[in-house]
Amino acid sequence: MKTHLTLALVALLAFGASTATAAERACRPSLSNFYHCPGTSSPAAKTAPPSTTTSRQTTRQPAPTTTRSAPVRRQTGANQYAAEMQARGHCPSDTVVWANTRSHIYHFRGSSSYGNTKAGAYMCEQDARAEGIRAAKNEKHP
Repeated sequence: MKTHLTLALVALLAFGASTATAAERACRPSLSNFYHCPGTSSPAAKTAPPSTTTSRQTTRQPAPTTTRSAPVRRQTGANQYAAEMQARGHCPSDTVVWANTRSHIYHFRGSSSYGNTKAGAYMCEQDARAEGIRAAKNEKHP
Protein backbone atom coordinates (compact mmCIF):
# COMPACT_ATOMS: atom_id res chain seq x y z
CA MET A 1 0.00 0.00 0.00
CA LYS A 2 2.87 2.35 0.82
CA THR A 3 4.43 1.77 -2.62
CA HIS A 4 1.20 2.82 -4.37
CA LEU A 5 1.04 6.03 -2.38
CA THR A 6 4.72 6.70 -2.99
CA LEU A 7 4.32 6.20 -6.72
CA ALA A 8 1.28 8.48 -6.79
CA LEU A 9 3.16 11.16 -4.85
CA VAL A 10 6.16 10.95 -7.20
CA ALA A 11 3.87 11.22 -10.22
CA LEU A 12 2.14 14.31 -8.79
CA LEU A 13 5.45 15.95 -8.04
CA ALA A 14 6.79 15.22 -11.51
CA PHE A 15 3.63 16.58 -13.15
CA GLY A 16 3.60 19.67 -10.97
CA ALA A 17 7.29 20.37 -11.61
CA SER A 18 6.90 20.44 -15.41
CA THR A 19 7.50 23.76 -17.13
CA ALA A 20 4.16 23.71 -18.97
CA THR A 21 1.53 26.13 -17.78
CA ALA A 22 -1.97 25.06 -16.87
CA ALA A 23 -3.28 26.39 -20.21
CA GLU A 24 -0.70 24.38 -22.14
CA ARG A 25 -1.58 21.22 -20.21
CA ALA A 26 -5.26 21.71 -21.04
CA CYS A 27 -4.54 21.67 -24.77
CA ARG A 28 -4.57 18.11 -26.07
CA PRO A 29 -3.64 16.81 -29.51
CA SER A 30 -6.60 16.02 -31.74
CA LEU A 31 -6.90 13.57 -34.62
CA SER A 32 -6.23 16.32 -37.15
CA ASN A 33 -2.68 16.86 -35.83
CA PHE A 34 -3.66 20.15 -34.24
CA TYR A 35 -4.01 20.90 -30.56
CA HIS A 36 -7.51 21.45 -29.30
CA CYS A 37 -7.63 23.91 -26.44
CA PRO A 38 -10.83 24.28 -24.39
CA GLY A 39 -12.49 27.65 -24.79
CA THR A 40 -11.30 28.23 -28.36
CA SER A 41 -13.45 27.89 -31.44
CA SER A 42 -10.79 26.44 -33.73
CA PRO A 43 -7.89 24.13 -33.10
CA ALA A 44 -4.58 25.81 -32.43
CA ALA A 45 -1.54 25.13 -34.57
CA LYS A 46 0.71 22.42 -33.29
CA THR A 47 3.68 23.80 -31.44
CA ALA A 48 6.82 21.95 -30.57
CA PRO A 49 7.07 20.89 -26.93
CA PRO A 50 9.71 22.68 -24.91
CA SER A 51 13.06 21.03 -25.32
CA THR A 52 15.06 20.02 -22.29
CA THR A 53 18.33 19.87 -24.21
CA THR A 54 19.26 22.88 -26.29
CA SER A 55 22.88 22.04 -26.96
CA ARG A 56 22.13 19.74 -29.88
CA GLN A 57 19.76 20.64 -32.68
CA THR A 58 18.84 18.13 -35.31
CA THR A 59 18.15 19.09 -38.88
CA ARG A 60 15.90 16.95 -40.99
CA GLN A 61 17.48 15.75 -44.20
CA PRO A 62 15.27 15.07 -47.23
CA ALA A 63 14.59 11.42 -47.89
CA PRO A 64 16.83 9.95 -50.57
CA THR A 65 15.04 9.37 -53.81
CA THR A 66 15.35 5.95 -55.26
CA THR A 67 14.89 5.84 -58.95
CA ARG A 68 15.70 3.10 -61.34
CA SER A 69 18.63 4.14 -63.43
CA ALA A 70 17.74 4.43 -67.07
CA PRO A 71 20.02 3.03 -69.73
CA VAL A 72 22.60 5.43 -71.07
CA ARG A 73 21.25 6.44 -74.46
CA ARG A 74 23.57 9.19 -75.57
CA GLN A 75 24.70 9.71 -79.10
CA THR A 76 28.19 8.29 -78.66
CA GLY A 77 29.29 7.87 -82.25
CA ALA A 78 28.33 8.22 -85.84
CA ASN A 79 24.98 6.63 -86.72
CA GLN A 80 24.08 6.04 -83.03
CA TYR A 81 20.82 7.50 -81.76
CA ALA A 82 19.32 8.11 -78.33
CA ALA A 83 15.75 7.42 -79.48
CA GLU A 84 14.37 4.64 -81.61
CA MET A 85 12.39 7.07 -83.76
CA GLN A 86 15.57 8.94 -84.70
CA ALA A 87 17.13 5.72 -85.95
CA ARG A 88 13.96 4.82 -87.87
CA GLY A 89 14.09 8.22 -89.55
CA HIS A 90 17.70 7.65 -90.59
CA CYS A 91 17.15 4.17 -92.05
CA PRO A 92 13.48 3.62 -92.94
CA SER A 93 14.19 0.53 -95.06
CA ASP A 94 16.66 -1.15 -92.68
CA THR A 95 16.08 -2.91 -89.35
CA VAL A 96 16.65 -0.81 -86.24
CA VAL A 97 18.67 -2.62 -83.56
CA TRP A 98 19.86 -1.84 -80.03
CA ALA A 99 23.66 -1.91 -80.03
CA ASN A 100 25.35 -2.57 -76.70
CA THR A 101 28.39 -0.32 -77.00
CA ARG A 102 30.34 -2.15 -74.28
CA SER A 103 29.97 -5.73 -75.52
CA HIS A 104 29.68 -4.83 -79.24
CA ILE A 105 26.57 -7.01 -79.65
CA TYR A 106 23.27 -5.81 -81.06
CA HIS A 107 19.76 -6.96 -80.18
CA PHE A 108 16.56 -7.04 -82.21
CA ARG A 109 13.22 -5.55 -81.22
CA GLY A 110 11.30 -7.97 -79.02
CA SER A 111 14.41 -9.15 -77.19
CA SER A 112 14.63 -8.56 -73.44
CA SER A 113 17.91 -6.69 -73.97
CA TYR A 114 16.48 -4.37 -76.64
CA GLY A 115 16.88 -0.88 -75.19
CA ASN A 116 17.69 -2.21 -71.71
CA THR A 117 21.46 -2.51 -71.45
CA LYS A 118 23.39 0.03 -69.40
CA ALA A 119 25.38 1.38 -72.34
CA GLY A 120 24.06 1.39 -75.85
CA ALA A 121 22.33 3.18 -78.67
CA TYR A 122 19.77 2.56 -81.39
CA MET A 123 21.36 1.96 -84.78
CA CYS A 124 20.56 0.70 -88.24
CA GLU A 125 21.65 -2.92 -88.63
CA GLN A 126 23.91 -2.10 -91.59
CA ASP A 127 25.67 0.67 -89.65
CA ALA A 128 26.15 -1.63 -86.64
CA ARG A 129 27.78 -4.29 -88.83
CA ALA A 130 30.00 -1.66 -90.45
CA GLU A 131 31.26 -0.66 -86.99
CA GLY A 132 32.12 -4.26 -86.12
CA ILE A 133 29.13 -4.93 -83.87
CA ARG A 134 27.70 -8.44 -84.28
CA ALA A 135 24.22 -9.86 -83.71
CA ALA A 136 23.41 -11.75 -80.53
CA LYS A 137 23.78 -15.49 -81.06
CA ASN A 138 20.55 -16.45 -79.30
CA GLU A 139 18.31 -14.10 -81.32
CA LYS A 140 16.81 -14.51 -84.76
CA HIS A 141 16.46 -11.77 -87.33
CA PRO A 142 12.83 -10.55 -87.43
